[in-house]
Amino acid sequence: MIPIRYNLRSLMVRRATSVMTASVVALVVMLLFILSGFVAGLRATVMGNALTGNWIVLSRGTTNEGGSFISREQYEIIKSRPQIAAAPGGQALVSPEVITGFNPVPDAEPPSAILTLLRGVYPIAYQVHREMRLESGRWPNRGTAEMVVGRKLAARFHNLAVGSDFKFGRRTFKIVGIFSDHDSARESEVLTDLDILTQDIHVANGFQVLHVVLKPAAQADFARSLTTDSRVKVDTMSEQEFYAKQTGFVDQLRALGLVVALILAIGSVFGAMNTMYSAVARRTSEIGVLRVLGFSRFNVLASFVIESIVLALAGGVLGEILGVLVAYSTGLSSQLMNVGEFIFRFRLTAGAFASGMIAAIAIGALGGLLPAWRASRLDLVESLRSV
Repeated sequence: MIPIRYNLRSLMVRRATSVMTASVVALVVMLLFILSGFVAGLRATVMGNALTGNWIVLSRGTTNEGGSFISREQYEIIKSRPQIAAAPGGQALVSPEVITGFNPVPDAEPPSAILTLLRGVYPIAYQVHREMRLESGRWPNRGTAEMVVGRKLAARFHNLAVGSDFKFGRRTFKIVGIFSDHDSARESEVLTDLDILTQDIHVANGFQVLHVVLKPAAQADFARSLTTDSRVKVDTMSEQEFYAKQTGFVDQLRALGLVVALILAIGSVFGAMNTMYSAVARRTSEIGVLRVLGFSRFNVLASFVIESIVLALAGGVLGEILGVLVAYSTGLSSQLMNVGEFIFRFRLTAGAFASGMIAAIAIGALGGLLPAWRASRLDLVESLRSV
């Protein structure tokens, strides 16, 4: 094989074109890097809701909590299942819940307003969703118009501080606490007493969703028992499966970003191709000498492809450095953002770094392949004539 230092020296000779090509690759990689950080942060926030051993029960045929309804009779039947784990006091770890839309700033103009969720729960919910922790204040008392706010929502909207009053529906609620939940999407929600909330949103004699904690290795039996019981018309799945399905919109956002990145990547491929074609034209005599020294056509092809990849990798490293600088200098890595009802933080992951470098390698390989093929097919006699 032709030594790689030969390719490095060639790149240094063509500093201006090399820098310009690497810069275009860097822009593509920076875009992918930042996009990956957004997607990773949003996906981690949604999936943070899921706990091992927790399952969700919805009315049959529904795919989200808001469109489901489970009657109290069905709730009592499901609650009695032997596969459900029990709290230390003996109470079944089943959390019936209802949800409704919640605008944290009712008087805000539409561009600055977001709609999140107000969730009605019983105290057992704090044991079912066992990652929830009070950051300040206390949990709402049963049967009282009180709220506890997720810490991300409270950090975003200062009117939701502990001790504040909030008018919702026909009641004025007292905010009595701030809670955390392992950085999950639940930190974007507000919790209140279930019975108080159902009086305002008129959910008659039932609930919208059940979250349950199952005993170890009881998942299959639990699902089978609900499927075969004609008294309950429900579907059940693990929280991991449910929230994984809820991240479908994240993939759609990622796809839109990738379309933009692909357009830029095509430009980068042509830029790399132009640079390498110029290199082939300038080094016709060198290629002839390499062939005389015994290097094969494949060696020449591989050498030029490697040179293009090295150039693109330099751009990839530059792009990731720029991505980190942009994330930290603009406060992107620390500020709270929202997509729909989900409030999340930008997150740098190993996957973000890997995707950027993979994209750089692909751009280099595609951009260098045709020029390398041309270099490998140059006529030996014609090459030597230009020496």
